[in-house]
Amino acid sequence: MSFSQQIDLSDTTILIVEDVETSNRFYEAALKGTNANLLWALNGKDAVATFDENKAIDIILLDINLPDFSGFEILKHIRKTNKDVKVIVQTAYVFSGEEEKSFELGADFFIAKPIRFDALLNVIQKCLH
Repeated sequence: MSFSQQIDLSDTTILIVEDVETSNRFYEAALKGTNANLLWALNGKDAVATFDENKAIDIILLDINLPDFSGFEILKHIRKTNKDVKVIVQTAYVFSGEEEKSFELGADFFIAKPIRFDALLNVIQKCLH
């Protein structure tokens, strides 16, 4: 039994905002055994629309570098309407100040890519407690 199969997220909806296909395959594999309801957005426009249409989202995995606009702009939009949804910012480009800016804008957690499977699941568990 894999670690993800030991975590039951069947009552949890996760919005994954990620434009890189390999990262999306990682998330799908990592979360497959958890029974979480996974929603996908490949760019900022889709992320905002999906967030606005789905009030039952519990956790957002938010990439900072997207093809149309910054994850920071999405985070600002999320926090204008919802202070409670948990946001995990993740990026492959850890520039000076990105982590601090994420927290200033209301992120709950920050993960640098490449993301380890166990680290992802641990952060998700922290979001739910």
